[in-house]
Amino acid sequence: MASFKLKIDLNVLNHLGLGLYSSTPSIVTEIVANAWDADAKKVTIKVDSTKEEIVVEDDGHGMDNEEVTTKFLNVGYSRRDKESTKNKSRSGKRAVMGRKGIGKLAMLSLARQITIVTKSEKAGSEAIAFKFDVAKLLEDIKAGNEYDILSVDVPTDFKAEHGTRIILENLNTFINKTETFLRPRLARRFAVLDDTEEFKVELNDREITPDDRGYYKDIQFLWSFDEATTVRVKKYAKNIATIKGDDGAGGEILNECVQEVPNELNLLLAAEPTKLSIRGFIATVDKPAKLGKDDESINQISIFANGRVFQVDVLNEIGDARHFNQYIVGEVHADFLDDDNTDRATASRESVKHNDPKYMSLTGHLKTVLAIIRDQWDVWRVALQLDPSEKTSEIIEDWLKGLPDARDRKSAEKLIGSIARTRFANDDDKDQGLKGLLLQSAISGFEKLRVRRQLERLDSVTDVFSPEFLSIFTNMDDIEESHYLDITRQRLEVIEKFQELVDEKHLEKVVQKYIYKHLWLLDPTWDRITGSEEMEVTLTKYLKEVAPDTDEGARIDIAYLTSSARHAIVELKRPGVYISFDKLRDQARKYIAATNQYYVEHPDAGGLHGRIPHIDVYLLVSDKPKPTLPNDEVGLRLDNIQYMTYGGLILNARKAYQEYFDARKNASRIDKLLTELRNAGRAATTSIAAAVPAVAPILTVVKASPASAS
Repeated sequence: MASFKLKIDLNVLNHLGLGLYSSTPSIVTEIVANAWDADAKKVTIKVDSTKEEIVVEDDGHGMDNEEVTTKFLNVGYSRRDKESTKNKSRSGKRAVMGRKGIGKLAMLSLARQITIVTKSEKAGSEAIAFKFDVAKLLEDIKAGNEYDILSVDVPTDFKAEHGTRIILENLNTFINKTETFLRPRLARRFAVLDDTEEFKVELNDREITPDDRGYYKDIQFLWSFDEATTVRVKKYAKNIATIKGDDGAGGEILNECVQEVPNELNLLLAAEPTKLSIRGFIATVDKPAKLGKDDESINQISIFANGRVFQVDVLNEIGDARHFNQYIVGEVHADFLDDDNTDRATASRESVKHNDPKYMSLTGHLKTVLAIIRDQWDVWRVALQLDPSEKTSEIIEDWLKGLPDARDRKSAEKLIGSIARTRFANDDDKDQGLKGLLLQSAISGFEKLRVRRQLERLDSVTDVFSPEFLSIFTNMDDIEESHYLDITRQRLEVIEKFQELVDEKHLEKVVQKYIYKHLWLLDPTWDRITGSEEMEVTLTKYLKEVAPDTDEGARIDIAYLTSSARHAIVELKRPGVYISFDKLRDQARKYIAATNQYYVEHPDAGGLHGRIPHIDVYLLVSDKPKPTLPNDEVGLRLDNIQYMTYGGLILNARKAYQEYFDARKNASRIDKLLTELRNAGRAATTSIAAAVPAVAPILTVVKASPASAS
């Protein structure tokens, strides 16, 4: 019978080493994890970007010639299967991090030359050194040859009694390997970097600590799975929020926003009930932007096993699309994922096989915990602050206190709290500005609804001189006045913008569009006639019939409007352009003739029963033209034709609204509140008028033909 043998090609190294690891942190993590498994108490990392070199040295057990051959150079060697200590280090004090025996190959993707210097702690051992030439290794792989590792002299500065030094030279230029990049990422991959462990890692002569993870200082609310974690996290998280509470003796006490959550879970699909336990925490920050640092989001919950990251992020699996999830960061320690003979880690050791019962049990439990956290987060956010802006919070609190009915206050708190907890933009300033606008609308709407409920109370009021009756109509006046003040404020801002268009002498088309939206600039009483756009086309047709000498191809758009049963035609001229008196007068008379002709032929139009409507023509110009003869002005008045100048229009409009605004702006309680909110968010937004729909009627205006606008 034929016998068969399995042969492993060196090309496997391309996949397990050169192709599997793609970042400096993940590669250095493998080296540090090996040092931990070797019972090292200290690891030093030197990063020198100018020399394109990283040196990692530990004071662990080290290796002799036999161990280098049988363990280090034996790809896939698993200490858990081959050594008597199984899942423990040689000292028996540490749960080992390594399992697959391929992590050492990670170095091959980072450096072109790798030198290993090591000395065993065994008595009589000598230091040894050998080197990988990655380019030569690749050549041999391609040619199908075996690769001979080169022995080299031990560096003269290697004086360690035992331990290992790894020198990575000629680093891959496409991988970030700076200290500022490496430090926080290493800190986030190990949970054994604090005083509770006899293990220190130094990067360029400065110890890596949990504080280097970059998010402890930003923690606002903390949920812990165990008391030891609470103590440890609070050592670094100095900005945990506090809220006022009752001390039970009539006084106040400050309570930290810290809560313990269940840490026991049931193992799914177990033959008999089995309890598993976890450690660690889940926390939230006050602003999601604080979790997007260094071009890497740390808005994640990392799973650790035996002190090393096992799944970089589980939040994307257990979370949902709700806004709350953007505030979360966490570290969950589930050592049971790596305490038996089942290898649950993927090849890169930074994620877990998701169909494993223990992992599914863990994620199911974390989903339940997140629901608990979400509810408490809402409570703390409402109690702590109603808006990210301190000034806005004060204004809102004053308003809430001013609501006499406790039921109203409760409803208002719920409404305002939901706005405060929602994020509308990634940029903090934009978010605050949009939030301020929504708060203004919400308060105004809330007050109107409150008044409607008060109107229902009129049924039970019999005395018009009673305090109840007066209070109802006082609130109604407040809201109504606030409503008109807001309109006035918006119109003043519109006038300012119109002034800019005129001063900059924009084309009449630009001015036309602006007045089209805000025809109250011409007359506050005007309103749009339904179907006026169609009438404009019709009148243009009749104008051609009445005045066939009109320039060929000219398109004259006419605004056909009504005010107090009178019809108005508005003709715009480009700001800064002078038109002669005679030319404007003749153009206006043609408009009147065309309109008259239309109503002669359509006596049933407009419900006028054959009557010719009264027609006013307004000519909007920069400067009033001088008449040719003194009596020409009289003729204009007889024909109901009049000039309006941009300057006079702006002056009159501003005066009319400004006087009302100045006289009434401090009269209303509600308007005062909305004004304070508006001012508080003014720096974060552009203009209230630009974002809040105007409540005033919007009317129409159009421009004259290109021929007449010369």
